Amino acid sequence: MNKQILVIANPASGKPEPVLSTLNSVFRPAGIEWEIDITHQSGDATRSARQAAESGIDLVLSYGGDGTVMEVAQGLMGGDTPMAILPGGTANLMSRELGLPQDLAGAAQAAISEDSVVRKVDMGLAGENYFILRVGIGFAGEKVKQADRELKDRFGLMAYTIGALKAMKVTKRWKWKITLDGEEHEADGMSLLVDNSGNFGVSGVSLSHKIRVDDGFLDVIVVRDPGFKSIYSLGASVANKQPDPDSFKHWQAKEIRIEAETPQPINGDGEMWGETPIQIKIIPGAVNILAPAQT
Repeated sequence: MNKQILVIANPASGKPEPVLSTLNSVFRPAGIEWEIDITHQSGDATRSARQAAESGIDLVLSYGGDGTVMEVAQGLMGGDTPMAILPGGTANLMSRELGLPQDLAGAAQAAISEDSVVRKVDMGLAGENYFILRVGIGFAGEKVKQADRELKDRFGLMAYTIGALKAMKVTKRWKWKITLDGEEHEADGMSLLVDNSGNFGVSGVSLSHKIRVDDGFLDVIVVRDPGFKSIYSLGASVANKQPDPDSFKHWQAKEIRIEAETPQPINGDGEMWGETPIQIKIIPGAVNILAPAQT
């Protein structure tokens, strides 16, 4: 196999594993030429991916967390060069969304497998910021804010559960005006999500079976309260049953505007992005990502 691969690795989000030797054990027997770029600060992965595409590299691999995936995707968006994901972060949500192996050797093998297919994955634009997973406001944003780097380093994926418990103590009920493709809606609740991906950390399980990363729509979800009723309703949605409309609202749209009675902090793909109001839109088929064939 005569392929040239660039691995873009974020050491800050990496797991304690022998990355170089593992990748070499997969790529060398396959006759693949590969190089690695190490990121040092925000924006490095985007620049490396863009330069790789311009130089004619065959495939760009992202090693790190979902933030690194987002940066690499941004560098490749709109072009033909595909990317693949090597899960090395805390949650690895996009990797799980696409059904990729969660071990490094397995993901590397999938990246070069003849059985993998290219999926044209959508991205979103919130204000001036791109995202590939979701935007969170209210409880959804506060949960990520509370799950800081120290908590992630100590507890891994459990950090988000701890962050959620902390967020419940400080989150109140909000009112939003939501404009969906020109049609206005009003909603109140504890949490508002604008999802491109429905995965929250379990492979094969999505917040709603309607949410797809390649359907050309963003999914707007309002959770009325963090109590049992809303949790049960979300569980019903995951199980492909009809959710309770009094506790869980779900729309799909291509262009979205969110306004709140008082400004609220916005989280996008794990980063804090200022406050409401915010204008959001879908970018269909923005980036090519290798994934196992869908069954």
